[in-house]
Amino acid sequence: MKKFVSLSVICAMGFSLMTGCSALPASEAEESTVTELEAARPQDDYYRYINQDTLADMEFEYGSDTSMPAFNVSLIDDQIEELIRDVAAGDGYVPGSEEDIIKRAYDLYMDYDFENEDIPEDLADIIVQIDSVTTVDELLDIDAMLVRDYGVNSLLNINPNVNPFVPGEMVLWISQINSILYVPFTGIRDGDDTIDEIAGSGQVVILTCGYDADTSAQYGEDIALLALDIYSGTDMEIIEDSTGVSHQTLMSASEIEEAYSNIDLMGYLSNIGYDTSIIDSFCTCDMGQIEAMNEALTDENIDALKVWELGRFYANYAQYIAPHYPELGAYISTDYSSKDDQAVAEISGVFSAETDPLYVERYYDEDTDIELRSMCDDIKEGYRALISGAEWLSEDTRAELLRKLDNIVYVTGTDIERHDPEEYSDIVGDNYYELCLNYTRHEQSEMTAYLGQTFSRTEAFMNMQDMNACYQPSFNNITITVAITNEPFFDIDADYYTNLGALGMILAHEMGHAFDSDNILYDADGVYDPSWLPDADMDALNERNAQAVEYFENNFTVFGVYHVDGEQTLGENYADLGALECITSLTETDEDRMLLFASFATIWCEKATDDMIIYQIAYDSHSPAVIRVNSILSTIDAFYETYDVTEGDDMYIAPENRISRWY
Repeated sequence: MKKFVSLSVICAMGFSLMTGCSALPASEAEESTVTELEAARPQDDYYRYINQDTLADMEFEYGSDTSMPAFNVSLIDDQIEELIRDVAAGDGYVPGSEEDIIKRAYDLYMDYDFENEDIPEDLADIIVQIDSVTTVDELLDIDAMLVRDYGVNSLLNINPNVNPFVPGEMVLWISQINSILYVPFTGIRDGDDTIDEIAGSGQVVILTCGYDADTSAQYGEDIALLALDIYSGTDMEIIEDSTGVSHQTLMSASEIEEAYSNIDLMGYLSNIGYDTSIIDSFCTCDMGQIEAMNEALTDENIDALKVWELGRFYANYAQYIAPHYPELGAYISTDYSSKDDQAVAEISGVFSAETDPLYVERYYDEDTDIELRSMCDDIKEGYRALISGAEWLSEDTRAELLRKLDNIVYVTGTDIERHDPEEYSDIVGDNYYELCLNYTRHEQSEMTAYLGQTFSRTEAFMNMQDMNACYQPSFNNITITVAITNEPFFDIDADYYTNLGALGMILAHEMGHAFDSDNILYDADGVYDPSWLPDADMDALNERNAQAVEYFENNFTVFGVYHVDGEQTLGENYADLGALECITSLTETDEDRMLLFASFATIWCEKATDDMIIYQIAYDSHSPAVIRVNSILSTIDAFYETYDVTEGDDMYIAPENRISRWY
């Protein structure tokens, strides 16, 4: 029997993954069909054994290159939409409260005619100001104003963030610029046509200022060449590094001022609103790019720089500007949904900080929090036993790792508080644009004030309506959002081991990040200090790292051709391995483990296009889902015992080739 499928799509259950398996040669397969696979055995392909029926029924949403049913974002979207509509239908809210802001935003959005309303005068003036600049100093004055008053990200990509060397403290970060005119540097690396794309975008942007086609084309070429110069000074390894841990450096203010010798850096930051008297250091990761940016910030490049600035400005305020410029059609998309649906979608994005506490109040309760924290404590005890038994580490190092484990705190929905309505009571406006502008200025003022502040380790730097969980090494905490407590990750009425294999695996994975190949460089107090563990123990850890790299690269492929990059995926693979070792240690019977392993495989069930999988292999820090499941199970002894896996089975890896994070 044959199933007809698109050549551009391949189901994850059809991958050839294990040593000894090979993809069907092209000469033996019909060009437009694949042979239906027989039912999988857990001993040969556990991922497909659990997920085969689900994968067969999965479909891609229009325009999507992946489908992952466990991460049902549409469910969260529906919950937030219902919440917004309920608030919008009410009245009598406390001025400045979350409900009041949402209600105002909804009503004003419904009344705003984006297609026919004139461009707000201040936005029109800014376009003229940017076009009129003749020096870098003038441009940076405008840029500082756009950051301060309009929430546009700094041209230099400078923002307050956590100081990895002083836990809880906020410092100015000079982050990597990874795109220009929204064309990513990875695109420049992968093909020359992206330079043409930047040139074309630059030409379109400057056409709005009334230049003729030839002059606009020259402006486009200028920004493309400038982009190439900045790209040439960029360390692409850092862009591909999901953590960037090994690249972060704390530098003195004088060193950074010297690096930006072509501009008045402190004057620029003062114009944004920062108290420069307290700026004594910056955190950086790519000095080569900073040097390239400094070279770019000269009056000779002013035409290219103003195109870049104008394009960034348009991207932030496109819905108010683009309808009046046919050239900017690419900056907005035609939305055929109802005005009500558009209003809800807009508020969901722009005012997520206001919907977040309301989402927690509606969809989170004390019973769930108690169960969630109890599961975290169980997982912590599992890690305690694993670390205590890791006799390949010195006793002092085990004690330090246990201290780090004990210091991990959990951030949940109970840590979310409403804001003080009085502080937001003046966020009003005669129309939707004015309301948004006042809201943006308030948020930007708060962000600027972060500099020099110290934050609690229970501070949530992630919306609770985002389906995610995250370990933050500087705070040594795990944020667990309300959204990820939905099924299939967690069901308060489900059995313990089903929940442990799903959300428990996620939590154990995040806790495991505290000890992965990157975050092990942070000490028990959250200080980035690669020397905090003795050299002998770091050597032992690095030796295990090398074994893990070899394990993943030698044993697992996609399409029988593409090998997993063991170095690139090491941190995530180790977090998965440590997590499954931990939660498996909490089981007692084969039945417990069957429930746990099944949940583990279920949450990573995914279908993706072949292009997406190949891209993931090349650049993602996570292994493809099927490898993520099978590779970890294939090195867990308890899996062999539970399913009687023996030599000759496809899930079998010889004992001497298996790896462990802690055993």
